[in-house]
Amino acid sequence: MKRSLGKIIFLWFINTTLAWGTTYQWSVVESPILLHVNQSGMVRYACTYDGSASEYSIKMHFVENSNYTASILSQEDKIIQGKRIQTIDVLVTPNVAGDFELNGNAIVSFTSLGAVENTVLGRDNVGKNDVIETKVALPSVKIHADENSMALTGKMSLEAHVDQPSIRGYEPLHLTIRVKGSGNLDQLLPYELNISGVKIFAELPQKSISPSSVGYEGEIVQEFALVAQESYTIPPFSLSFFDTVTKQVVTLKTKPIVVDVGEGYEPSSLLDTPKVGDTTAFKQYGMYTALVVFGILLGEMVRRLWKHRPRRKRKHFWDEAQSSKELILLLALSGDKRFDEVIRGLEVGTMSLGEGKRRLEEV
Repeated sequence: MKRSLGKIIFLWFINTTLAWGTTYQWSVVESPILLHVNQSGMVRYACTYDGSASEYSIKMHFVENSNYTASILSQEDKIIQGKRIQTIDVLVTPNVAGDFELNGNAIVSFTSLGAVENTVLGRDNVGKNDVIETKVALPSVKIHADENSMALTGKMSLEAHVDQPSIRGYEPLHLTIRVKGSGNLDQLLPYELNISGVKIFAELPQKSISPSSVGYEGEIVQEFALVAQESYTIPPFSLSFFDTVTKQVVTLKTKPIVVDVGEGYEPSSLLDTPKVGDTTAFKQYGMYTALVVFGILLGEMVRRLWKHRPRRKRKHFWDEAQSSKELILLLALSGDKRFDEVIRGLEVGTMSLGEGKRRLEEV
């Protein structure tokens, strides 16, 4: 179906009027004045429009700088008294001491009504004039960073405990180390343990942390299994960090844990040796072995049948996209924040259309 020239001119006039009629203003709502090296702080930017401005979207970019690192923490969008306000929280961490300025840019995109219509109807004829992008310099933020030689900063706690104080020889003992608090917990290195005469099995730390205005919050748990024949002592563990509340270096240390190892298990207490000529026990062992083999064969057969079962492919709204531009518009109109990483990859060209759809299946 052909679109009339009059309709095209009308839509162009409406889009141009909206693009130039809506104004917005950037401001810094909240920012730290003083930080220490490796201490994170939150800078909150706000973009206030003079209307609902539903056709606008924002992408932020910070210039790489060796003095600090900056990353987007969260973004909030709300309407107050008919005006749209976009709030963006940025996490900034000084790398060196001294004064520095946090500089960044925002790309404000205006999507025309014609582009929205084409996207909804599944057309791939979005022109460069349908999306208007404006580069805006964000208000600069001046921050002073004090000296700090500690790699960890924040407010943390340390504890270590075992599941039982006494065990028998060669019985495993479970040791748990737990670090809780806030700060740059993501920089915490795994603990190492070495005790003479003790066989140690260590697991990777399990991190249950989430981004916050001070870096990360939550806890990190690391577990060990210790096996020994004689009694031993678990040495104390320590944790040193710069306390951002007291502005002092704090060193936490656990108490030594004495483990009492008793006599080990005797083979005679674990198995009863069958009498010579008594075939009952051997028959039972043979039956148990046959059952185990039958279970293995049955499991393998079920596994192969399950592998070749018919599968129904789940349909998604982005399956009909025929180009990267069309996929970007579909994802942007959905408003789902989980698609932001795929949108960025498609925009900068580091991700193809097929790869983008595969990544969406994993979101």
